[in-house]
Amino acid sequence: MKKVIIGFLVMLVMAQSMLKPIEAFTCMEVTSLLLPCLPYLIGTAPQPAVSCCEGVNRLNSMAANTPERRQACTCIRQAAAQYPQIKDDAVSSLPSKCGVKLPFGISKSTDCGK
Repeated sequence: MKKVIIGFLVMLVMAQSMLKPIEAFTCMEVTSLLLPCLPYLIGTAPQPAVSCCEGVNRLNSMAANTPERRQACTCIRQAAAQYPQIKDDAVSSLPSKCGVKLPFGISKSTDCGK
């Protein structure tokens, strides 16, 4: 009887996870990864710091599939919009400056629905 109940609960959890996908990461996490990039993004540093590029690399590994890419893109766009002093060309150049090819474009105005 216990095995039947445990089996039912496992199936219930699996069905629930299929109905409501678990969010891989939050915008707060994305913002914390990119916070070391702020001096470069506002133009007070000529190059992104090593810790900034580490965050961009981590973001790249987090955004493995399309929903996660959209979420990461939206998080970046929202974070950039909160800081009017961030230069959009710095945002869009950040991946290449760090030697990372992100699977999505980033800027203050990127359409993240793609």
